[in-house]
Amino acid sequence: MIEYAIETDGLTRRFGDFVAVDGVSLRIPKGHLYGFLGLNGAGKTTTIRMLTTLLPPSGGTTKLWGHDVAKEPLAVRGLVGLVSDETSESQSTWTAREYLGYFARIRRMKDADDHVEKILNDVGLDARFRGKPIGNYSTGMKRRVEIARALMGHPKVLFLDEPTRGLDLPAKRDMWNLLRRLAATENVTTFLSSHDAQEIRSLCSEISVIANGKLIYTGATSELGADLDTFEEKLIELLTQQGRTA
Repeated sequence: MIEYAIETDGLTRRFGDFVAVDGVSLRIPKGHLYGFLGLNGAGKTTTIRMLTTLLPPSGGTTKLWGHDVAKEPLAVRGLVGLVSDETSESQSTWTAREYLGYFARIRRMKDADDHVEKILNDVGLDARFRGKPIGNYSTGMKRRVEIARALMGHPKVLFLDEPTRGLDLPAKRDMWNLLRRLAATENVTTFLSSHDAQEIRSLCSEISVIANGKLIYTGATSELGADLDTFEEKLIELLTQQGRTA
C-alpha cells in the first residue's frame, strides 16, 4: 500500500553554480492539505516544477503516488492538476467551455460536456459567462477557470501556486471548502503555495517553510501560533532570521 502522496529525499535543483532547491525532503500523506511557504525567490515554484515533471531535478529522488517522477513522468502527469502563472490562459479567445472541453477530449473523457459543466459549477463560474471569451473575464473569473482545468480528470494531487489570487473573500471561502471536500471524499492531496497566511492557516494542518532553497521549518501549522496574528509573527520571524543568516 502506498502511504504517501508525495515523497522526496534530498530533492535538489541547480542552475549553473546557483542552488535554487537544496536537499528538500518531504513526506506528505494522501488526502492532506499541505502548505508550502517562503519569500519570493525562495525555491517554491522551482520545487513545484520538479514535482510536476516540468523541470528535471539535479539530484535526489521524488515519488508521487508511488511513481518515480524522473523515471515515470507520463504516469505522474496523469495524476496531477496544476495551477500556476505558467498554466494561465488569461488572454485566451476561447470560452471557458471550449477551453475545458479541449482538455476533456485530450483525456478522452466520457460525457465531456457534462463533466465540464459540473467542474464549472464546482468552482462557481457564473453560467452567463461560460460561453464568452476568457480574455474578457475578471481576474477572479480567470482564476476559477484555471482551477477548473486543474480538476479535469480527477487528479490525485493538486499543486496550487497562489490559486485564489484575485478572488474575493466569499469566493476564496468557496474554494477552500471545495479543497476540503475533495480531500475528505476523494482523498485528493493538495500542495498549496501561497503568500496568504490566513489561507494557509485555515486549510493546512501541516506546512513547510523554505528559504534560500532549504527547508527551515516542517511541522504542524498550529505550532506556529494559536491565532492568525501569532502565526504571521512567527512566520515573519522565521523568514527574516533566515535572511539575516544566509
